[in-house]
Amino acid sequence: MNTKFGRIRQIVTDGTGRAVIFWLILMTIWLSLQSTQGMGVDARLIQSYLVLALPLIVASIGVTLVIIMGQFDLSAAGVIAVVNVTIASTLGSWNPLLVVVLMMALGGFIGLVNGLFVILGKLPAIAVTLATLIILQGLAIVILPQPSGKVPPFLVDGVRAPFVAVGIIVVIIIAWMLFKRSRSGLYMFAIGADPEALHLSGLPVKKIQLKIFVIAGALYGLAGVLMSASLTSGDANAADSFLLTTFAATAIGGTAFVGGRGSAVGTLFGALTLLAIPKVLFVFGVSDWTQKVAFGLLVLLAVVAGAFSSLRKNRESMLLAPYSTPTEGEPITATKGGNA
Repeated sequence: MNTKFGRIRQIVTDGTGRAVIFWLILMTIWLSLQSTQGMGVDARLIQSYLVLALPLIVASIGVTLVIIMGQFDLSAAGVIAVVNVTIASTLGSWNPLLVVVLMMALGGFIGLVNGLFVILGKLPAIAVTLATLIILQGLAIVILPQPSGKVPPFLVDGVRAPFVAVGIIVVIIIAWMLFKRSRSGLYMFAIGADPEALHLSGLPVKKIQLKIFVIAGALYGLAGVLMSASLTSGDANAADSFLLTTFAATAIGGTAFVGGRGSAVGTLFGALTLLAIPKVLFVFGVSDWTQKVAFGLLVLLAVVAGAFSSLRKNRESMLLAPYSTPTEGEPITATKGGNA
């Protein structure tokens, strides 16, 4: 009995576990109401929901990586906007695979620029990435002043094809499981938990930090491609909401904003939860402004739950610290970070 209670408690206090529970509750309510009110539930409905969620999932994971590292990145919405208008205005007839590679490279380059200013220039990450966001949003409007253009049809059809969205989500989960166990993944958590300890150990901290900024930027670029496929056209203002929703998804997913702890899987379900909220409220006939209130309350609830969970884990760590012995040669902080 105590074992079962302990497992339940572990799931509830774990950031990823909370995100999954939130999502399951909302999905159950939404699909039940859809069915009982005669609106119907089918594979096409779920497919459209997942396709709509993909850009937010990918962009939020990029934000999550930077936060786990102990930094902030506000530029995601700007990168997505530039990628969207570039594809719609210039690359509409290009090979879709080439478009994906180029846009991820563009995002990675922007991430590198952010990283150079933040890590080597030692400037505040919030200020640098906010400036990047403003510059990119202005550039997107210059490139495409009015919504127009087209996205490569094969790219649109590919993203919207049955089971493709599910496949992308599965790949994301597998990639995260592999990355968080890699040397770069372990060092990312360790940097967020205690960067000075890694500096003293002689590890290339700045190189790892730059790498995370580049990976995050590439993910923003991919999110821009996915959003373009969802919209089928270009709109310089379509990505504005990503500035807040990426952080909201990260918070709901249980990532600690102080760094050192988080999960891309939790963020994934956080993003899915955010996209499920308006669907539930729509079925209830709730107005748009109330949806914003619900967004805010959910994020606040997630942050408070995460704060209590962090306090409990820190207290347990302090109690167990005198009795634990780290493995020789293993960074102590590298094993602290991360949920599932």
